[in-house]
Amino acid sequence: MNRACTARRGQPLNLRALVGVCALAVGAGVATAQAGELQPGFVISKDNYDKIKNETFEGKTIASMVTERMEQMIRNHGLTMKIAHAKKIEMDPKYVAATRDFAKDVKFDAATRTMSGWKAGMPFPPEAIKLDDPTAGDKVIWNLRAATYGATMDLRDISFVFISGATGIERVQRWQSRRYYMEGRLDGGPMSEGDGSIAQKTYLFATSPQDIRGLGTFSIRYNDPTSAKPDDTWAYLKSVRRTRRLSGGAWMDPIGGTDQLYDDWDIWDAFPTKYSANKLTGKRWVFAIAHSPLLSVDNAKRDTPAEFPSVGLTEAPYYFPAKHIEWEPREVYVVEGTPPPEHPYSKKVVYMEVGFPRPYLGEMYDQKGEFWKFMVFQNRPDVGDDGYKAVMPVVGHVIDVKRNHSTTWSANMKANPKGVEERDVSLSKLEEVATGGK
Repeated sequence: MNRACTARRGQPLNLRALVGVCALAVGAGVATAQAGELQPGFVISKDNYDKIKNETFEGKTIASMVTERMEQMIRNHGLTMKIAHAKKIEMDPKYVAATRDFAKDVKFDAATRTMSGWKAGMPFPPEAIKLDDPTAGDKVIWNLRAATYGATMDLRDISFVFISGATGIERVQRWQSRRYYMEGRLDGGPMSEGDGSIAQKTYLFATSPQDIRGLGTFSIRYNDPTSAKPDDTWAYLKSVRRTRRLSGGAWMDPIGGTDQLYDDWDIWDAFPTKYSANKLTGKRWVFAIAHSPLLSVDNAKRDTPAEFPSVGLTEAPYYFPAKHIEWEPREVYVVEGTPPPEHPYSKKVVYMEVGFPRPYLGEMYDQKGEFWKFMVFQNRPDVGDDGYKAVMPVVGHVIDVKRNHSTTWSANMKANPKGVEERDVSLSKLEEVATGGK
């Protein structure tokens, strides 16, 4: 019994007062039980999920913020989530200003599923995205694929860790990558470069181990997604010390021997028009990682699990976010994409922040329609070399659920690396660095 409901020995019992006190105490207890509000720091796991799924956090039930596939990962594969209060994220003032100044001039052509009139910032801000608009799925993906990283994306210290869910780390590959945006540039210089035909250029090459050192690709994405001309992609082959042009379908191929396709770069890398259809299926809240720690690759602890402090490499299944990583409620768009018939996937689902273009979760389905891959990307607000503020993907958990295998990448990514020019992201630059240059 509540201590307040017990009369002190030797004191007269005031029955009316006692009844009132007891009623208040019981009422408070009932209110607490009904609220069931979990506290920051609580860890959701398979051992407690059924008990707490109807409890709340920030006023929303736990079950309402756990997707079907996330629940599957919790129940069947041991995913844990340490929950934290959501923190406000602000995009760079230059990005906000560009959205305010230029979004009004952006036009969408439903027949070709393309946009025109875009200069910089977010082409279709949240007020322009309507759930009942059949073109909304394309617009959300255009927001994602328009430049959000300022002017250049620099994947510093990127490493792919190949992980068996049963035995742990198999091998580690270290790479370097840069993406140079030819339009929507927000680094203080011109907003666009070139003649307008090219949207972006990207290189990716391996630095270790020695057997793959120098392997790499360079690609050009053209700015006319309705044309028959696909992306141009070249691969550097160290065996013959020269580059070779790849087929137009390279965007659907795996990155090296990883579990990740080039199309999975940033969870969804293709222009929306490369997909047969994209549908905005709804808007909801999910637990996501929006404030990953500031260090994703610790080079001082190289060749140990501690090199990748945000990945749970010391405990099976080894490929999930480390247990200290915090998950917070984020409001997201849910977009379901239908890839072309020749694509490895029959369906891709992405969960992307409503306030700005940042994907947190991805689901991929094979050609039989069966669940195949689950992706969790850790993101964080970061500051580029020139002070540009952007939300960066810094750890990507690309999990092949069927094989119980993952290729998890980590990078100390930055926006707007100092001194990078267009010529620094080119085929000749790929050849230079692949053969030992810098």
